[in-house]
Amino acid sequence: MENEALSALQQKLKQERIIHSANDLQIGDIIYVELDRHDGLTLNGDYSVRLKYVVVAGSKNNQKEFAVVLINSDADFSNDPEWRAEQYPLLGDNYHGVLEHDSWVDCTDPKEIPLRKMKAKQAEKVGCLLPHDLNQIMKILKNSDFVDTHFKKVYQILSFETM
Repeated sequence: MENEALSALQQKLKQERIIHSANDLQIGDIIYVELDRHDGLTLNGDYSVRLKYVVVAGSKNNQKEFAVVLINSDADFSNDPEWRAEQYPLLGDNYHGVLEHDSWVDCTDPKEIPLRKMKAKQAEKVGCLLPHDLNQIMKILKNSDFVDTHFKKVYQILSFETM
């Protein structure tokens, strides 16, 4: 009986986190979503999809597509110092219930995710960046030579007010 109640509560909480519309999303939200190669994800082995944590970094004016940056558990896969400078550390202790350990936000390669895909994949809003982390990530994205200026304009990254 106790297990059934716990399971029902977990399902209720999950349903509350599912993204239903653009109104459910803000810059800095942490989303848990299934991504594939069509989203620009590099997949190894037999994987055709991966569940990933991403951070909303911007949106088109019509809010039908969002720019997101990936949260990775490891940033040791490149020796390029310019690339490594655009990997922002997130401390796991600051994101209990979301991150199990320290992670990295990859600000070199934002992905475009349509709202309809987030809805179809039942993406979950699982948290939000702390203001300091959000400001630092947005500064990196604004100043990034890896991210095309047109992309920054289309997804309103350049107009984000950092402190």
